[in-house]
Amino acid sequence: MIWLATRLAFHNRARLLVTRFGVVFSAYLTLAETALYIGMMENTTSIIHHSGADLWVASKGVQNFDFAKPFPDERLKLIQGRAELSWAKPISLSWGFLKLPDGAQELVEIIGYDPSAPVGGPWEMAIGAPGDVGGGDKMIVDESAAQRLGELRLGSLWELNDRSIKLVGLSRSAKTFTTAPIVFTTYELAQDMTPDVSRQAAAAYIAIKLRNPTDAERVTAALRRDLPDNEILTTSAFVKRTVLYWTVQTGMGAALCLTAVLGLVVGAGIIGQTVFANTMEHLGEFATLKAMGATARDLNTIILVQAAIDASIGFWIATPLALLSKAPLEKTGITLAVDFELIAALFCVTLAIALAAAYFSIRRVQNLDPATVFRS
Repeated sequence: MIWLATRLAFHNRARLLVTRFGVVFSAYLTLAETALYIGMMENTTSIIHHSGADLWVASKGVQNFDFAKPFPDERLKLIQGRAELSWAKPISLSWGFLKLPDGAQELVEIIGYDPSAPVGGPWEMAIGAPGDVGGGDKMIVDESAAQRLGELRLGSLWELNDRSIKLVGLSRSAKTFTTAPIVFTTYELAQDMTPDVSRQAAAAYIAIKLRNPTDAERVTAALRRDLPDNEILTTSAFVKRTVLYWTVQTGMGAALCLTAVLGLVVGAGIIGQTVFANTMEHLGEFATLKAMGATARDLNTIILVQAAIDASIGFWIATPLALLSKAPLEKTGITLAVDFELIAALFCVTLAIALAAAYFSIRRVQNLDPATVFRS
């Protein structure tokens, strides 16, 4: 039956080409949009993930990492010295303008951290080390920002918020959902460069590492009592809140998910229509098989194998196309998080939907009267 299904799938060459093109397009759309969504969510939560912290102290009502409302960093004194904590480090977050060589200005996200214990700083370096920002007006910029900022030459001087600052290192994989370049510098320098004077000596977050991560619930409850004006979040809760904000509240993530779903629906429609057309074209053959004693399972196998062939060929043509487009897209600042797990999961989903799309063909064959072969 599998051999027969293969012959039917490749019988009409013109229909085959049209089907393959449509399935490849829909599979590529699904894979690319899903990878784009995952990549953006990884970018917007990258600092949270790589900080090494178990708990986060933030302002009340914080919705995501990039848009924080600062609070007095004197509250750090209420946290330090607790026996349950391994360390507690303040992180500064603000926005500023970096002057480019041609005189234009680029909006950047400024992250301030302690270079002696780079919590909240760069976790992977292309050139230099996270501690290089200490001892003066220095900064580290992610290498991906070259597309927006131009040549990033170590030792070059830049003007950030009207202050001359030296580039001493290039980080790697430090990106945001907003695509604005990230500038890493010391906590103190970030405070000095903040345009709003009222934000002096203010932290965006306090990252906390517990001696025993299993104490997270108990320590969180204690910190909420001691810091009633702040919000205490575990790392996983902070990640979920940030992802939820960009996905639902802004609608941008939801739009990417919707496009991916539409890709699956289009692919399923094309496969279902093709298999149904093949079935209607060969109703006589199906009636003959039924008259010869073929079981419902045999006939279902023929139809389902056709759907599986269409889905599999289309998906495995689309996969290398998505992988080939990864590098060019990332040069423009777009991250595609394509890996084996994602490819395997989407293939299973695509295959399942393709098999479901064959329902009408199966129903038509099951209702077919084998006596029609004799009447014809």
